Amino acid sequence: MENQQRVIEINGTPYCYESSQYEAIRDIADRVKELRSLGRLTSEVLNTIRQYFRIKNVYHSNAIEGNVLNVGETRQVVEMGLTLTGKPLKDQAEAKNLAHAIDFLEDLASNPDSPITAVDIRQIHALVLRGIDDENAGKYRSVPVEISGSDYKPPPPESIPAQMEEFSNWLNGASIPKNGLGSPEGFLNAAVAHTWFVYIHPFIDGNGRVARLLMNLVLMRYGYPIAIITREDRLRYYDALEISQASDLTPFISLVVGCVHESLEEYERAGKEQQERAEWAQSLADRFAAKELTKARNEYEVWKSAMDLLKSYFRQTAELLNQSTPAGKLYFKDFGELEFEKYMGLRMGESAKQTWFFRIDFRSGNKSARYLFFFGYPGHLLREDADVTLHVSREEPAGSFHYEKLDQLNFPNVPNLVEVGYKSKAEEFVVRERQNTKKTGKIEAIGRHFFEEVIEMHFQN
Repeated sequence: MENQQRVIEINGTPYCYESSQYEAIRDIADRVKELRSLGRLTSEVLNTIRQYFRIKNVYHSNAIEGNVLNVGETRQVVEMGLTLTGKPLKDQAEAKNLAHAIDFLEDLASNPDSPITAVDIRQIHALVLRGIDDENAGKYRSVPVEISGSDYKPPPPESIPAQMEEFSNWLNGASIPKNGLGSPEGFLNAAVAHTWFVYIHPFIDGNGRVARLLMNLVLMRYGYPIAIITREDRLRYYDALEISQASDLTPFISLVVGCVHESLEEYERAGKEQQERAEWAQSLADRFAAKELTKARNEYEVWKSAMDLLKSYFRQTAELLNQSTPAGKLYFKDFGELEFEKYMGLRMGESAKQTWFFRIDFRSGNKSARYLFFFGYPGHLLREDADVTLHVSREEPAGSFHYEKLDQLNFPNVPNLVEVGYKSKAEEFVVRERQNTKKTGKIEAIGRHFFEEVIEMHFQN
């Protein structure tokens, strides 16, 4: 009877794996092809997924190496450029560097006809260690090294140039898709790229981060989502690498299959949501006659122009205050506009996800406040004036990324502005305040009063 666990050699490499893993690789490859055949995700959806994976990748890859930043702190350092008090500067530099390396990786992935070279690998390493160890950044090690907790002893430094040349020659060809996107060959090449590079261990530090970046670069070249090896998988990851020193990639392939599976689920979920949204939008459009739909679009354009004006004023005020107050900083984050389908859904009393409009982060010394403006149904007081209104919330507690609407906070230091609507016929903004009072006014006066209250309540005590 034929042995079901026969060993499969990976051509052109010193590695092999048990045949039991091939079906799992084939399943992942088929799912990638199916996802791509359904059509491309919109740029908005892809950008959301990209940001999600970027932070998750930076956090877990650094955490495996002992970085102490949590996910929220990693996001603050990478996306907002903050320097966190009480956290090691080296760990914060590692987060920023890895994010820059991932950006460089995406540039390399976007040109799949150009081979990945030893120069690219050294550039990736230089980005990982920039400002942390500039003397060794992008340079092969000249001293022997040991791997903590492992019996494996990496090659001596004098053999590294020759071994890296052999590895790079293989990678030149393996990094260019020849059999189309989503092929099992591409998945195996990614696994080999990681383990072969780790075996050589060409740099004095940062080898693990570079290896995981290389693996994901090859995966992206072949149309796969990236594989994020998590902090929780650290011991399993190290055990798989230990076994791979004997050329057996079976445990490592099993680990990477699971990681890519998790990433694929995120893309499949996004694709399903996008399809459902498109179907919902079509059903919504079908409920309107052409005349009503044209009228609704015209009303939406007028309303959107007013909201863009409001956002522009708040952005310009934040920038002006940044220039005038060196002791503090304001960060303005734009989340785009409310699309017509979501606008109509809110008008009709239906739920709509992702209605964030913009956020303003106030920071001075160790004090900070984060206010989020998002769209929703009008409150009772503004129902006769507007169909969709802008609500104001605040991060509570600070640093939690959890937001509460201002009219639901029972603290003394809460601004009065809780909701803003636009009366199209009268061409004026209408505001609801915390005392449940309503008033109309120009956006300049509304915005000025909001900024004055926030600064007085948070930063003048």
